[in-house]
Amino acid sequence: MNAPTDSPGAAASMHEGTETRIVAAATRVLGTNLDASMREVAVASGVGRATLYRHFANRDELVRAIRLRALEDCRQALAPEVFAHASVRDALGAVLATLLPVLDRYRVLLDAPPPDRSDPQQRALTDAIEQPLRELIRRGQVAGELDPDFPPDFALAVLIGVLRAAREAVADGRMSAAAAHTLALRSLLAGIGKAAPAIEQ
Repeated sequence: MNAPTDSPGAAASMHEGTETRIVAAATRVLGTNLDASMREVAVASGVGRATLYRHFANRDELVRAIRLRALEDCRQALAPEVFAHASVRDALGAVLATLLPVLDRYRVLLDAPPPDRSDPQQRALTDAIEQPLRELIRRGQVAGELDPDFPPDFALAVLIGVLRAAREAVADGRMSAAAAHTLALRSLLAGIGKAAPAIEQ
């Protein structure tokens, strides 16, 4: 016997499906035109404005949902095999190659502030993304592939800055994703890579 469609489980699943569809449509619409109206988002989502506002009371709530989706996508993309390279430099290249296309999907967040760590969900997802990156940086420093003079948190900030620069270059059409990846990796390794020994005078 089939479960009734008005059961709590079915209603919750339908609610979640509608929110997912709205967030996906908003990511596309606002990524193309940051000034797009909530009405345009509703049309792209295939829902009425009343339904849109029932799920997201205002634009800030909708952008927060997009942020959470972007963070979750980044977390899932950084699977263990991304870090499994014997060379830390190769692993960093894999990290950049993995995250750049994910970030490019969320152009709506290009000029947005960093994740809000006062928000428990954003903080948890950000920590889940950053922790394996810090561990990779420490591994590179111990192995002699990365400069140990950089505190891991500082090196992580450099990595994030390089990712942002590469994402902006792709979004602006200044270079291809492949070219951005190559320059991002070169920039990163030039910054936090193992320093060359000093030349004695």
